[in-house]
Amino acid sequence: MELIIYIFLFLLLFLGVIFNLKINNFKKVKEIRNKAKNYSKKNN
Repeated sequence: MELIIYIFLFLLLFLGVIFNLKINNFKKVKEIRNKAKNYSKKNN
């Protein structure tokens, strides 16, 4: 019974880490896109 609980907690932790990484990557991509837009505006 305890083994099932530990596996469940581990899966929750694992999914949480992956989810956080995806959110952070999405924010970084948005920032980079905004910087690229600003950079291209300055050049024009």
